[in-house]
Amino acid sequence: MASDLPPPVVVGVDASQTSLRAARFAADEARMRHAPLRLVHARSWPFDGMAIPPTDLDLQGQLQVGAATVVQLAVDAVAGMLPGELVSTVTEDGDPVTVLEAAATDAQLVVVGSRGVGGVAGLLLGSTANGLVARAHCPVVVLHDDQAARVSYRQSVVVGVRGSPDDERVLAFAFAEAVARSTDLVAVHAWQDVVLEASFRSVGPLVDWAGVAADEERLLGEMLGGWRDEEPDVPVREVVLRERPAAALVAAATTAQLLVVGHLRRIRLGSTTHGVLHRAPCPAAVVPLTADGRR
Repeated sequence: MASDLPPPVVVGVDASQTSLRAARFAADEARMRHAPLRLVHARSWPFDGMAIPPTDLDLQGQLQVGAATVVQLAVDAVAGMLPGELVSTVTEDGDPVTVLEAAATDAQLVVVGSRGVGGVAGLLLGSTANGLVARAHCPVVVLHDDQAARVSYRQSVVVGVRGSPDDERVLAFAFAEAVARSTDLVAVHAWQDVVLEASFRSVGPLVDWAGVAADEERLLGEMLGGWRDEEPDVPVREVVLRERPAAALVAAATTAQLLVVGHLRRIRLGSTTHGVLHRAPCPAAVVPLTADGRR
């Protein structure tokens, strides 16, 4: 594979249908980015904390055949979407989060399904997706089961804008996705002032809610100003809501192609990231940020 290619798009694969959808989604992303695609399968012993007995050659052989079948299913799923020389596969023993994190060290994007074959029924976000989003050093796209929301036509890229300096990283990713998809961008800024909300019960009539909303609209406009100039061909719609961010973003993304949010890297997901990943009606991309706003 040529060394001058851009960083790869990595996708985690197993035997689930959501995983095969993730593989096709990742192949599309790789095609749009003119990047190679890396299919990664973590071959893990089904019982937590128990190693595969090194002398049990029959069991090891069964797992090897199973892994080969899973990888071949993924390769077949993306056949024809990219030149064959741009598609590579990785199979490693270990925890899926650890394997994917290692395989994505040089990646520009990682794609995973929300729940794999070992997912617990009724749990919308599996441990692999949850752990990877919390630890990844590049954007992660999580795909839910396509039965969660059936939409005849999806269009926009929706992005959550908090109004802080680290939004620049999130907006850069969102605008790039809108350009690649030849679609519009919907920038959503949801605000809830806890202090004002609490004081409303005692001084409600004295709160200038129209003035607060105008300030929030001004903030969003300022955040988008430079990006409108840089990407003049991307239609941008601004949405400002007095609402919880996760609820506002999920509602705005009902017919979207992609929902983009930022996330400060830490062990536990923030409330907005957690809410979006559990309820997103479309693929959700999480852009990792550090406390100082850098990737």
